[in-house]
Amino acid sequence: MIEIAKKAAELVMNFKKDANEEKRGEYLRAVRNLGPMIIQNGLAGALLFAKKKDWPSQLFEHVDELVQLLTGVNEVSKKVENGSIFHQDYLRLQLAALEGVKWLKRYSEIILGGEEP
Repeated sequence: MIEIAKKAAELVMNFKKDANEEKRGEYLRAVRNLGPMIIQNGLAGALLFAKKKDWPSQLFEHVDELVQLLTGVNEVSKKVENGSIFHQDYLRLQLAALEGVKWLKRYSEIILGGEEP
């Protein structure tokens, strides 16, 4: 798990360098909400909702990178959009996404700051 924690920290630190305060806030709110949404609605439902609501694109990129690191499956968010995710081991991908989001949330709260929800 150290590898995924390091990658999540790296992704959030790079995002912080490139994003303004408003984008950081949007990302932090989104990453705080994504884990519970995945638990309640499943990976596909959560990602489709988040894309429809125009959540920060970097969040999808970060989830994709972390899921790929854990499972070897790339571009999970695109596979959700085109429906091909169901040809994969869906539950394994969903658990990997939850693990990745957990680390993104931890490091986002540390690096990007912000008040607790």
